This record gives sequence, C-alpha cells and structure tokens, in this order.
Amino acid sequence: MKKKCYTTGAGFCFVLLLVLFLVYGCATAPRSAQPSLDFDVIVIGAGLGGLSAGTHLGVNGYKVLVLEQHDKVGGCATSFDRGEFTFDSSLHEMAGGGPGKKDRALYKLLELWGIHDKVEFLELPQFYRTVFPGVDISLPSNWEGFKAELKKKWPEESEGIDKFESICGKTFADLMELRDLFRYGGVKTFFVKAMVPFRQPTFYKYMDKTLQDVMDECFEDDNLKVVVSQLWVYYGAPTPEQSALIGLMATEAYLTDGVWHFMGTSQSLSNAYADRIKELGGEVKTGTLVTQVIMENGVATGVYTEDGSVYTARYIVANTDPYQLTFKLVGKEHFPEKYVNRLNTLKPANSLFGVYMGLNVDLSKLGYDDTEIFYCPSTPDAVTLHDTMMRGDFRNGAVAITIYSNYGDPIYAPKGKSVVTLTAYSDMDIWPEYGDSYYTFKEKKVDELVELAAELIPELANPDYVEIKEGFTPRTLKRFTMNRKGVVYGFYLSPEQWEKVPNNTPIPNVFIASNWSQAWHGMTSAQINGWRAAQLIIDRENR
Repeated sequence: MKKKCYTTGAGFCFVLLLVLFLVYGCATAPRSAQPSLDFDVIVIGAGLGGLSAGTHLGVNGYKVLVLEQHDKVGGCATSFDRGEFTFDSSLHEMAGGGPGKKDRALYKLLELWGIHDKVEFLELPQFYRTVFPGVDISLPSNWEGFKAELKKKWPEESEGIDKFESICGKTFADLMELRDLFRYGGVKTFFVKAMVPFRQPTFYKYMDKTLQDVMDECFEDDNLKVVVSQLWVYYGAPTPEQSALIGLMATEAYLTDGVWHFMGTSQSLSNAYADRIKELGGEVKTGTLVTQVIMENGVATGVYTEDGSVYTARYIVANTDPYQLTFKLVGKEHFPEKYVNRLNTLKPANSLFGVYMGLNVDLSKLGYDDTEIFYCPSTPDAVTLHDTMMRGDFRNGAVAITIYSNYGDPIYAPKGKSVVTLTAYSDMDIWPEYGDSYYTFKEKKVDELVELAAELIPELANPDYVEIKEGFTPRTLKRFTMNRKGVVYGFYLSPEQWEKVPNNTPIPNVFIASNWSQAWHGMTSAQINGWRAAQLIIDRENR
C-alpha cells in the first residue's frame, strides 16, 4: 500500500511538495474575460455537483451557462411519475445538516447560496433498520437514540459504543479543519500536511485504515459490528475493503446534523438550484448534449453541442466522470501521460440495480412504519453479499428497502397507497446490450429482487397489491448520467483510493465537480465538490 505524503520521510516529502509547487503552484489564471466570450464559466452537466458549482459562481458574480443532456436538471437527484405515483430516482436520505442543527458542512453552503429558503426540509426520525440472521434492530437518527438502542441490545459493549461516537466526531472535526487544503499550493500545502499527525491526530490514525479496522477496535460482538457498519450498502465497498474515513464522516454527519428529506422529492432541490442560477443572471439549458470541449493552445475556450451550437467561456466545470472528460470531451492528448495512466489504474465503484413499486395498500397501516430497511437474510458478511450482488445473484444478496410513502411527504402516493424502492449493487458487465435478451433478463432479475424483499414484506409479491413495478439497471443509469458502466459512486473507496482525483485538472481552466472527485461521494458530497470546483476558479482570480 502506498503511503500518503505526510507518512513518508521528511526529505522525500519536501522534494515532492517542491515539485508540486513548481508544476501547479505557479500556474497563472486564464486571462480576463474577452468581449467575444459568451460566458465566464460553462458547466457541463446539471447534476447536483454542476448545479452547486454554477450557483456558487453566480453568487460570486460570474456569468454561468449550465448545459444538461436530459430534459430536466438534477442528474440522479430527479423524480418521475407513473400514474398516481411519484418516484425519487435515487435519493433516500441526505446528510449534511438542516435548520436548527450545527449549521456546518452542506447547510452552510445552502444558506450562502440562497437555496435554504427555496426548499422545505423534513428531518426523518429513523436512521435505518437492519435485518439479518439473529438480528432485527431499528436505529434513530441522532447519537443519543442511536447509542441507546445499541446499548439496550449489547449492554456489555457500552464503552465501545461511546468510543465509536468519539472517533466519528473527532475525525469529522479534524477533516473540517482541513477543508480548505485543496485551495492551498506549494509550501503552504507542505507545512499543513507535515503538521497533520500533530494537529489532526484522529484523521491521521484512520486515513489508511478500513471501516472493519474501526469496528474491530471498538466492538467485540460481530453482530454489533455488522449493524454499525450496515451503511456500507450505500458507500460502495464492503466493510473490510472500505476506507474508514467515509464511514466515520458519514455516520457523524447523519447522527449530528440529521437525516434529511426535501419535500417534493430531490427534484425540488435540483429545481431550486436551477432557479437560483437564473436569478443570478445565469442560464440553464436542458436537452443540450455537450459533445466536445474546444481546446486552443492547451486551454479550453468553449464547447460544441450536439445540435451544432458553440458556446465560449473562460472556464469549464465538468459535472461528469473523469473518463468522459479526458477521453471523449477533451481528448487524452491534452492531458499529461501521468494523469491518464492514473485514471486507468484507479478502480471504479459499482453501479445499482433496483425496482420502483407503487402499491394500492398503505404499508404503514399494516405495521410497516420504517423508512429505510437493509435486509440480508442469507448472511451478514459484507464481502460475500457484495460479490453475490455484483455477479447478479440478487435473490441471495442484500436489498435496501425504502418506503418513501412513510416520509410524511404526500407527493409520493395518494392516501391509502404506498411507494417503495428496492435497491441492490450491480455490475453492468452482467447486463446484455439493449434488446430482447436484456428485457428478458431484466424481468427475471426484477422478480428475484422482489422475492427477496417480500420475505420481509410479503405484500410486495402480491399481484393484487402491485400497481407499478418498474426496474432500473446500470444501463439505465448510464443512459441518464453517461457515467462509465453506470457507476454512481465514482471511484471505489478503499483506503488506497479515498483521495480520488482533484477537482482541478492539468488543464488550467478545466475543473471537475462530481462524485469522482475528492470530497467523496453521495449527493451531499456532490454539492461540496461543486463548491470546491467553483472556489478554485474564484481563488485563481483572487475574488
């Protein structure tokens, strides 16, 4: 395993940082706006990363154009209707805070951008319920309730449960202190990193560890370890292979800052961003596919779109995966060989497979009052479950069951009916190309996943109750996001890869704002990545 810079010898670290300073620290910003340019910044893609980048730039006086290939903004943060039912494309719960909390992380940005009063926040009382052989436990969405439920079931583990909370809080605090590190250059970066073992000791201790390492340090009971690390089902890598940092940071964010839903589905958040960009003088164009970034003398000057339009700008922000940006939109010949090689060696995470369901029965009145359930009836072993799902054996894997109609948001289903989404990991390689074989295979796998979830909620398999049953696959996700293999999480978050790729690129006026860049993944992180990409532009011009 490669060590990070600040774990190597001081001499090597100094040389490395000196090289970085000479290569990147002295780069000059692109020239000031020219009368012939259409915009200050073009944002490619209107997912939450692109929308947040465009909003931050607009608030700081930049003229922004956001181009989105889909007919609506939001990327994965969208919704759609089927008959009487409304489905959230992918958002289950969002961390990052809301009104009345610590006002840190994402909520501070929403306030800064003027988004917070354009959406209605709903705090969900339940974090998740996890069910596997011998265990069925529901956990509240705050540290006090979370710990109380765990201690009630495992009283002998009380000290370890308190220790886990402490580690989460200290890791979060340490990384908040380093939140501006991406903005530094040269000598300042070197000294900040050199002081990490002394100033951010908890982060330093766990940055090369797995989440399983933390579970083993805090707890003795294997079932307790499974329960506390259960959200690996949303973070990409199984517990023994997952970076400890994402589990620690996300758990702290959820349990201190709250588990949030946006009334009207995640589409309401995406629409709020688009409206705000327009209020700030920017433009948002949907149904507009960018086909190429225009390069002149090593600098991006604009984009071509599929309809033949040309738009010019001083900066480009790509809310895309770095493969699209490097190999298709720009062209690898414009990037250093080292950058291209690193992209080719990094391991992407997984995609998803799932089923949207509309039922003509109110599940809450039948006793199903949960919002988020993780059901793993065959085994609690994360590696086994991950591999089982990735090879397409969904009947014997794990399933996340989200009962949206229990959120308290009437948009999802009429009174007396329910909306449920089933989600599992998937690899696009198991799915045939679009055609008869694809749809036959998809129907079979949809039935398998429903059968699994119906072991816990039998009504899901009763045709008398099911009005809507529609599957989505990695090919669906690739069609709407254009991400390689339909990957939604960016790179696989192992300890070796937790840093991902920077928000800046070797092209001085091209930046990345997506789940593939450094602020990890998830919808909260996508918005923080948007802020980071935009802030790098603002910093270059000393605004």
